[in-house]
Order: sequence, then structure tokens, then C-alpha cells
Amino acid sequence: MSADVVLTREKDVGGLKRMPLPKSRRAFAVLFAAFAAGLCALPSFSSGYVMTLAVEVMIAGVFASGINLLTGYTGLVSLGQAMFLGFGGYGIAIGTALLGWPLWVSAPVTLVVVAVIAAAIGAICTRTRGVEFLLITLAFSQMFYGAMIKLRWTNGSDGMTGIPRPDLSWFGVSADNPTVFYYYVLAVAVLALLMLWRIVTSPFGSVLVGIRENERRMMSMGYAVANYKIGSFALAAVICAVAGILQAQYTYFVNPDAMSWQMSGEGVLMVIIGGANVILGPFVGAAVFVVVKQALSMITEEYNLFFGIFFMLVVAFFRGGVLGAITTLIGKRR
Repeated sequence: MSADVVLTREKDVGGLKRMPLPKSRRAFAVLFAAFAAGLCALPSFSSGYVMTLAVEVMIAGVFASGINLLTGYTGLVSLGQAMFLGFGGYGIAIGTALLGWPLWVSAPVTLVVVAVIAAAIGAICTRTRGVEFLLITLAFSQMFYGAMIKLRWTNGSDGMTGIPRPDLSWFGVSADNPTVFYYYVLAVAVLALLMLWRIVTSPFGSVLVGIRENERRMMSMGYAVANYKIGSFALAAVICAVAGILQAQYTYFVNPDAMSWQMSGEGVLMVIIGGANVILGPFVGAAVFVVVKQALSMITEEYNLFFGIFFMLVVAFFRGGVLGAITTLIGKRR
């Protein structure tokens, strides 16, 4: 089990308690403060293009964080999380464009519906494990992907447009302004990050880590492993749906491509590049993924080939991802 996590059996409570070591708490606080401060100051010294990249990184980071909760902390590798990314975008599009609901109603309703759907899908998928789990989540994703292409009321493969951004006029600003929207995405990303940190440092998070490390042992200790796995699946889906809402607001548009297996695959790559079972890992992975891919696309049309080579080098030489390599390097210097 991870060195920064101690699982202890509490006799009076009958549950697992996660006890992060003090150094881990301080390290997270320092990294989080530096991360937040740097992003808050970014618009004051960067161009519009850099802010655009930063928005894409943050949205991708939220999406990858949802995958990390399921893959990195629970040990369930999925290729279907993009369906929830799409549900988030389509949810607010249907709520606002088709039903005429305000955004502040459409967004919460979308997340509740996604949680219910994810719990139902999770109850089926989590009966399997390993490659079977990966394939069944992929099958569900492709099923909904095909449905969105065929449905006329969502404009099929053409997608839906006119998705509104939040009304911030009561603050005296407009979310259509790139800088204002940047801070809006930053606020949501920070809240998502804090929520994830609270989940993984809670007794619930400790059980998820225990399931990842030794599922049979957790069952023998009396934990309802199936329910915890469904809970993890549903929470991961909601986080991915939040990223879908942000993505749809960013582009004012959503189409079935948001639910493709390629999108799920990119999310898994971000987790691997940044470092699985590390809170900030998905955001680091998203930053590396977006920036390297953008840089390569400016150099050659065959950028996917070179990005594949880059990914193989990261896996081969950066054990535990970029953050894992940095942690190992710091440990050696000490």
C-alpha cells in the first residue's frame, strides 16, 4: 500500500480511517498554494493564446481527475468515462436549449441525473474486473455515442449549439470575456480539486485504496466492496460531467465526439503521464498532454506519431509519471 497512507482498524467505529502523514499534508498544501497562486496571476502577464491553453488544461485536468479517482485510487481502468463528459455537455444543452431552463437549474439537475445513470451503469460494470471491466465500460460508451449520433432532437452528429455561459452580471462582469471565463473555470477546477482531496483523504477514500491494493482482504474485513466501487464509479462520473459542462460552455457547443473512446483514452493518458493516485497528477498530465500536443502540431502534421513516441518515453523513464519522477528525484537529493 502507498507509503503516504496508513490504514488502521478502529474498534469503536468499525471502519477504516485514512491517516495522511504530516509531511504529505504539508507537501500537498505547498503544491496546491503554488498551483493556485500561479494560475491566479497568469492573466496579468500572459497572452490570450496562453490563457486559452490554460483553460483547456484545466478542463482536461478536471476530466482526468475523475478518471484518476476510478483508476488511480480504486484500481478500475475504464475506457468509457467520456460518456459522462458528453452527458455533462448534452445535459446543460438539453436543459437550456430544449427545455428552456436557466443554467443554474440545468447544471445541478444534469449532475444528479449523471450520478443516477452512473450508479446504474456502475452496478453492472463493477461486477467485472480487469480487461472485462475496461471492455464493458467501452461498450456502454460506444452505445451512448451511437445513440447521440442517431437522435434527431440532439441534432445527431451535428451536435447542439448556443450553450450559455453563467450569468455573472450581478458581479458586474460577463463570462463571455475570456479573462472572466478563465477565472470561472479556475474556480470550478479548484473546487473540484478540493472535493477530490477531501474524498481521497476520508475513510471512504481509504477503503478505495484498500480495494485497489487487496480487494479480497477488504471483503474479508466486512466491507461492502461492491457498494464502494459503485460509489467511486458514480463520483468519478460526476466529476467528468463537470468537465463536460465546462467544455460545452467553453466552445458553446457539444457533439457526439465528446463521448468517443478516443476521448476516454486521452484522459487515461493524462493520468499516466502526470501520475496516478496523486491528486495533482491529472492536472500535470493534462498540462503536458495539451502543451506537447500543441507544440508538435505546429511542427508537423504527423504529430500523433511523435506524441506516441513521447508517451512511450514518459512511461519508460518516468516511473509513476512526471510527479512520481519529481518525488523520487527530491528523495534522492535528500
